[in-house]
Amino acid sequence: MIVSSTAADSAPSAAPGGGQFAFQSWRTGNQQIWVSSIDGQSLRQLTPNGGPLSGSGSPAWSPIGDQIAFDSRSYGHSHIFAIAAAGGNPRQLTFGDVNDIVPRWSSDGKTLYFRSNRGGRWQLWKLLATGGAPQPVTSDDGIAAQESPDGKWLYYARGGENGIWRMATAGGEPERILDQPLAGYWAYFAVSRGGVFFLDQRQKTPAISVYDPVHRTTAVVSRLDRLPPLYSGISLLGDGRELLISDKRAAGSHISIAEGVF
Repeated sequence: MIVSSTAADSAPSAAPGGGQFAFQSWRTGNQQIWVSSIDGQSLRQLTPNGGPLSGSGSPAWSPIGDQIAFDSRSYGHSHIFAIAAAGGNPRQLTFGDVNDIVPRWSSDGKTLYFRSNRGGRWQLWKLLATGGAPQPVTSDDGIAAQESPDGKWLYYARGGENGIWRMATAGGEPERILDQPLAGYWAYFAVSRGGVFFLDQRQKTPAISVYDPVHRTTAVVSRLDRLPPLYSGISLLGDGRELLISDKRAAGSHISIAEGVF
């Protein structure tokens, strides 16, 4: 266990290089974004209490390492924000009488994907990290989108369905490639050069498995002691031999490292 409190700590997102990670926490009485060193010895609150922002969550560390994107409720609606990883004033990126949630960076750090109901139903949208007009990505639902490291493929889940979908970033029809993770565990997958790591509940006990999209094969890489909490997620450290995961115990949820069995 790296970080622990009597409140819930969840949704870890590792910094490039793995020396730090961001996570959402209720330890101050309302949900905010915190940053910890990988050993848990250094801990700081990133987003401020009070003001127009409340309920900040779903952190995503940029691949460049300079910013952390997150969603937060502002004047009754959830929108996408970015803040310097070192701290500072959050910058609002989306606006309107809609709800925008769960931001994820493109592989080059120039674009942010997010789930939004701005089209009248939940879809996957994107916008430049510098701001501007959002553009729809999918015609159906999409959440927790992640590009492949080469930027050619976009992987994502759907809010009320099991599995992971994939589509070419250049455009085309999406394909469901996995029937895991289950609905409600949509952020429990991570894309790397080693494949797509995901929470696998088809095993006798919960596990982290990896899917090879080239050969379309799946292998278990880590077995878990218990099923992690809903609505959280995983984040890879390096090549996936270690990953950050929320661990649900008697008092709230906490961030732990799960080690792969290679």
